[in-house]
Amino acid sequence: MSSGMFKSDALPNSESPYVRPSMMSENPQYHDTLEKICIIGSGNWGSTISMIVGENAAGYEECENCVNMWVYEEQVDGRKLTDIINTDHENIKYLPGHKIPTNVVAVSDLRKAAEGATLLIFVLPHQFLPPLLAQIREVVHPSCRGVSLIKGLDFDEISSRPTLISESIASNFWPGFQCGVLMGGKRSNF
Repeated sequence: MSSGMFKSDALPNSESPYVRPSMMSENPQYHDTLEKICIIGSGNWGSTISMIVGENAAGYEECENCVNMWVYEEQVDGRKLTDIINTDHENIKYLPGHKIPTNVVAVSDLRKAAEGATLLIFVLPHQFLPPLLAQIREVVHPSCRGVSLIKGLDFDEISSRPTLISESIASNFWPGFQCGVLMGGKRSNF
């Protein structure tokens, strides 16, 4: 497995001294359904993260095996990109030569991709995000939360001040919606 981000023994139990009695019901991470993961974006970074997330989802009983990946439909060599990803298990346009797990399913309909999701992973250019959020909000599970892998800053429409994209995402859902961030340098020199 690539990481233990869904490992159940890493989560606090209700008898832990670090968990308030009400925390289990307050925290949307704790719910009675299997984790249903949806990746919003399928470019190079989205396809790369789908390889890790797909492997993890398949390895943990707390997750549904199927991971939906929303793909902006394009024609590549006369074929739909979703068909290529679902048949050949490779994003030949944005990540050629790397196999995507078979449990990652490319879906071109955003609402279908996000329907019932408990975890959204946002990985697309920030300028495409705002018109998508209302559609997503209408169909996700009430316990849904997000992780932003989007590079850059957003700007508040009223004050013109910079704001974190994760805050912009959270403010477009409901009070208490949690959106974390995964970040790192584009290049590292050791």
